[in-house]
Amino acid sequence: MNVDQHLKVAQWHMEQARLHATQDHACGCPISDEYSRIIDIIEDGLEIAEEVTCDLK
Repeated sequence: MNVDQHLKVAQWHMEQARLHATQDHACGCPISDEYSRIIDIIEDGLEIAEEVTCDLK
């Protein structure tokens, strides 16, 4: 994805998070392996580094 596409996906995720926090809203989104890894990175307090290949493996 290019920068603009990443920003659009991030914007969508931020709005979904806002909806989940402010309403009785449940989307049922499954957590993919990639998202699970991202959550682990954030929860572990690891530095967020630029991913030049967009592959977290």
